[in-house]
Amino acid sequence: MASNKPPPYYILFSNSSLSPAPSATLGHPTIQYHYADDSPLSLLPQHPQEHVLLLDYDPSSSAPPTVKSISKNMSVTGLKIEDAPGVAAVDEGGAKRAEKMFIIETTMLENRNADHEDKSPHAILTEFKHKNAILRRGLVYPETSKAGSTTNLSPTRNSPLRSDG
Repeated sequence: MASNKPPPYYILFSNSSLSPAPSATLGHPTIQYHYADDSPLSLLPQHPQEHVLLLDYDPSSSAPPTVKSISKNMSVTGLKIEDAPGVAAVDEGGAKRAEKMFIIETTMLENRNADHEDKSPHAILTEFKHKNAILRRGLVYPETSKAGSTTNLSPTRNSPLRSDG
C-alpha cells in the first residue's frame, strides 16, 4: 500500500523525572523497525536498564500515532508532533523531506525512600501535586492525541492538581 504521508524526519524523547523541576533535555533513541510478521519476542528488553518504547505509526491511516512503553520503570506521558526545524529543504535525491518531528514524553519510576527525607509540608504537597499531574497526563495520553497534535496537559484553574506556587 502506498504511503500518503512521509514518516517524521526526527524522533526524539524527553524524559521528565517525578521531581518538580522540568527537564528540557531531548534524547535520540535507537530505532528498530518491527513489522507485523516479526516475532514479538524481539521487542522485549534485553537487560534491566534497557527501555523499549513502541511507536505505532501507520502513514496510510488517519489515526494519530501512539506510543507505549513495555519497560518496567518507564511510562509514556505524551507524544508531541511538531514542525522539525531545518528539514524543509530537499534531500540529495530531490525528494522533499518530512517536515514533522515526534517528541515522545516519558517519565521514570524513581527508587527513592521517602522515610529518609526531611521535607516541609509545603514541599511534600508540591511534590504530590506534581506526581499527580504526571499520572494524569499518562492516563489520558492516548485519548488526548486524537484531539490534536500535542498532548501537553497542565492543571487547569479549577483542577485540584493546580499549584498556586
